[in-house]
Order: sequence, then C-alpha cells, then structure tokens
Amino acid sequence: MSSHGRTAAQRSSAIGAAFLGGVTAAGLGLGALTVAVLLLWVASPYPDSGPSRALHLAADLWLLAHGGDLVRTTAHSGAPVAVPPLLLAVLPVWLLHRAARHTLATSADGPPGPAAAAGCTADAAHRVAPRTLLGALLTGYLLIVAGALLYASDGQLHAEPLSVLLCVPVTTAAILAGTAWRLLRHPGTELLPARILRLRSKAPRRLRAFLGGSPVAAARRGAVCRAAGAALAALLAAGGLLTLLSLGLHAGRVRHDLLQLAPDWAGRSTVLLLCLALLPNAAVWGAAYGLGPGFTVGAGSTVGPLGTSAHPVLPQLPLLSGLPDAGPGNWLTWSVAVVPVVAGALLAREVARSATATGSPGAPWSWWPTACVAALGAGACGLLMAVLAGLSGGALGTGALATFGPSWWRTGLAATAWTALTGIPTALALRLWHLRTSSREAESAQPTPRPATPQPQTTEPPAPEAPVERLATPPCSAAAAAPSAAAAHTTCPPTASEHRSRT
Repeated sequence: MSSHGRTAAQRSSAIGAAFLGGVTAAGLGLGALTVAVLLLWVASPYPDSGPSRALHLAADLWLLAHGGDLVRTTAHSGAPVAVPPLLLAVLPVWLLHRAARHTLATSADGPPGPAAAAGCTADAAHRVAPRTLLGALLTGYLLIVAGALLYASDGQLHAEPLSVLLCVPVTTAAILAGTAWRLLRHPGTELLPARILRLRSKAPRRLRAFLGGSPVAAARRGAVCRAAGAALAALLAAGGLLTLLSLGLHAGRVRHDLLQLAPDWAGRSTVLLLCLALLPNAAVWGAAYGLGPGFTVGAGSTVGPLGTSAHPVLPQLPLLSGLPDAGPGNWLTWSVAVVPVVAGALLAREVARSATATGSPGAPWSWWPTACVAALGAGACGLLMAVLAGLSGGALGTGALATFGPSWWRTGLAATAWTALTGIPTALALRLWHLRTSSREAESAQPTPRPATPQPQTTEPPAPEAPVERLATPPCSAAAAAPSAAAAHTTCPPTASEHRSRT
C-alpha cells in the first residue's frame, strides 16, 4: 500500500475510534443508570408485570441528567418535570471527559507519544485534527441519545422531544469543548473557526495580551481560574451546610413526610436516593439563599434571608420539608451574610498568593494586574453560579409549580458583586502584606556585618640612636657637593691655613 493509502487508512481508523468512543461513553452512562433502576425495581415489593417501565424510567432519567425536560401525562394535560438532579449529571460529564481525553491523544496537538518524543514527524502526518475527532465523538454520543429519545418518547412519563434536541447537544458539546480547551496546547487555533480568530487581532491590546501565550498571561489566567474555583467551592459548601442545618432543624417534619410518602423500606430507600441525587441542587439553592436573592418554590414565593413569603402546597419530598416557615427574617437568617464574605476572602487569598509567589512569571505583580485578576475571578465565579442556578431549577408542574429554584441572573449578579466588593480590596491588602513580609524576611536573612575587632598595639622601646661621627671634611664641603644653585653661592669661613697663606 502506498504512503497516501496508509495515511488515509490511519485517518479513517482514528475517526472510527472516536465515533466508537462516543458510543461507548453514552452506553456506559445509560447502562449504569439502567442497572440502578432495575435493582430498585427488583427490590420493590410490588413490581410491575415486566421491566419495561423500569427501562423507560432509566432512559427518562438519563435524558433528564443532560438537561432535557420530561412530561408527566395527566388526565387533562401534561405537567412538565424540568428539575434535573445534578448528581446524576456527574456520570455523563465524567464519561464524556474521559472519552474526549482519550480521543485527543491521537490528535496532532494531543499529548506527545513515544514517536513524537523521539523526534519522528512521520507519525504526526496521519494524525487527525482535534475538531474532526471531537465531531466524530459527538456524533457517536448523540446517536445513542437519539435512540434513547425514541424509546422514551411515549408513556405516562416521557421525554419532551424538542427540549432534548435543543439541550442535550449543547450540553455535550460544551463538555467536550471544555475538556479540549484544558488539554490542547493551542486550543484556540485548533477549535475556533478562522473568522473568530481574525476578530482576535481587532481586540484591545490588553485583552490580546491577556489571551496571548506568554508565561505571564498564562499565569494570570491560571490565577483567575483558581480564584473563581475557590470562591465557587466556598459558596457551594456553605449552601450544602445551610441545607443540612435546615433539615436538622426540621427533622421531625422531614421524618413525617418520609413515612407518609413511602410506607415500606424499599420505597423509603428510593425516596432517599432521589433526595441524594437532588442534594447538589439544594446546595446551589442554599448558596443563592446565602448570597441574598434566595429562591422560589412556586406561585411567586420567595425564600431568602430577609424573609420567607407564603408558598403553595408542595410535594411531600423530605428536601422540601426543611424550608423555613413564612415570616420575616431574624438575626439567625441575617448571619448568612458571612457566606459571600468568606468566598471573597478565599478569592483574594488565591490572587494575592499568585501575585507574590516566588518564581511565578511576572511576580510580584503591581496593584493594577492584581485588581484586574481579582475582578475577573469574581466575574467568572458569578458566571458559574448563574449557570448552576439555571441548571438546578425548573418546573415541577403547571400553574403554581411552574417555577422552582433560584433566578439565574440574580444569583450570578449577586455572586459577582459580593466577591468583587470583598475580594478586590482584600487581595490588594494581602498583596501589600505579603510583599512587606517578604522584604522583612529577606532583610533578616542577610548576614549582619560584625564590627572589626581592634588589634592590640604593642609598644616597642625606641631604637638607640647611632653615634654621631665627626666629619673629616668641613660642613661646607657637603654643601659644595650639593647640585643646587643655592649651595654654589654659599660662603664658608676660611680655615686657619688659608688665613696664614693669605697673610
């Protein structure tokens, strides 16, 4: 076979492997959920005549985990069920991430293999572009989604086709894009169209520098991600703690509703598993409560730290039994204002640590990049909170139950404002404190010059003077022998012999 034929065969093999990777990821997710539902069906004391309803429910829940809506058929009309359990979404996200990571290993910009490390360029010639491989992976995944939609499109509880066709591809593509952007060395060049890349040259200079490939820009982008992640984790952890605290304060009501809803142990286990799957949703609702906007439980009601309005009759779900009673807020509910303050402090801590880290590119940062990174981290935290708030809520019916959960834009705006107001000044203060502490440590680490020890002075006796010898010649001869002009004019007194000769 010629070189061109081998290259074409290798490209086709890579694309086919990516397609099978998508099929496998979807099949594993759907299969795992099906096994769990079948186990509950087997353990039920009153199972149906066949497992068809259990299989139907597994397909419905799998599509709901991707963001698709369900419809519960009633005698008169259909009631939507559009609150996806976020814990169920963890499995599809993880499987898609693993499949995309394995697929990108065969791309031109994937992790280098042994041949690339040895400097061989022939192996890279037949590699397929990441965009093509991800497209094949997405196609294989959506093929299983289409089959599940056809199977779950009828029955008393069925998937809503339009919602599934709109939401599931967007969710899947977003997960693949996020994984590729994290793993590829040049994600923008390999994933974005050429038109979008050309718009980059028209962006402001500071934005181009921030999105560039310099080590300083990469360090600051990493600081933004770490700061936003720390603030988001703090908000979600606080929301989970608030949820557990509310359930503990209303433990009697929670137990009563659980016993009324499921009299047998198998039914109670099913209800508890459903509450566990909805616990991340409750954590997001608790975070929205701590941020201030709160959430609604239907009919325009509001549950927030400033007060709780009257709400309609809710389903006897134990998670909903922990809602606070209607009435104005008190000092205990107002104390949740510490939640966004802690989130802003953690954001500032990450930014200040990156700004003054030893060996970090461009460190230490000046006050302006530090403030900009803190502001971008607050904006990223608000964006993620808005997305989670939108995904955690939905409809549980029509009329009074048409709206459940927090408002996505209010929650995102509150998260951005709180973390920015507390995080930016705290980051600047921590940066200044770190710099002063580092300078003091550097000064203390330098060796202190010791004063020179004076050497003891020994007094020696003066040397004895040499005896003065009489000159054989008169003093005038020395002056006459001197080559100076003054010595030539010096007159000496005549000697005795000269005086006698003159006379």
